[in-house]
Amino acid sequence: MSSGSQLDREQAQIMRAVRDAGGSWAEAMRAHKLAPPDAGFAARLRALADAAADEQVAWEHAHAAGLLWRPVPGAERAMPPYELRPGTGRRGPEQLWSRFDAAVARLNGAITGSSAAAVADAFGEMAEVAAALADAVAREDAPPSRREARPRARGAA
Repeated sequence: MSSGSQLDREQAQIMRAVRDAGGSWAEAMRAHKLAPPDAGFAARLRALADAAADEQVAWEHAHAAGLLWRPVPGAERAMPPYELRPGTGRRGPEQLWSRFDAAVARLNGAITGSSAAAVADAFGEMAEVAAALADAVAREDAPPSRREARPRARGAA
């Protein structure tokens, strides 16, 4: 087998990973767009974090193979789905949402260029902050534990 054939096979495998990661990312974004008010918000944030992490890995491999990102003109003005936008009643720590908004801006900027490494880094940042938000919202949604519940009066059954 020639080394060119090996390289073609490797690039094809990387491109399949890129397509799969892109499909997961699109599905995660659609879930936010079609979301009923607040139902499953933490789970949607977790899916977004996982999809961004998959994108990061795929584009790191693409960069290592010498592949480029296809620029998306005008993406720097793109807005995330409504429930992820500022001023929409997003739940979770404001400092994490500020980081999220910065990650959105960085990702939007990265995808206007052709650097697969910059896109991978931006998706990595998005994965990190979306995971932190998912954890924070899940903690807010969790019922109080028995230890946190008000103690019963003595002798109460």
